[in-house]
Amino acid sequence: MRNPYDEQQTQILARITNNVVKLNETLLELNQKIEEINEMNSDLVAFSNIWNHYQRNANLYLASTNSLEPAKASKQQRQQRQR
Repeated sequence: MRNPYDEQQTQILARITNNVVKLNETLLELNQKIEEINEMNSDLVAFSNIWNHYQRNANLYLASTNSLEPAKASKQQRQQRQR
């Protein structure tokens, strides 16, 4: 005598297996896209590092030549104008 629940359990297990396979494929695709994004972002990270070094060096130069104060004043003036 056949168990009436065997067929139902087999169908449920087949659906679960199919869903896991689809999930695995989707996660692989997602990982590939994330790798592509990370490669694109590496250029931005390098540019950001260069910009930060430039800004630090410019501030050091302006501070050493006592030219930093007028720049701060103009920044404050711009902020007041925006309000």
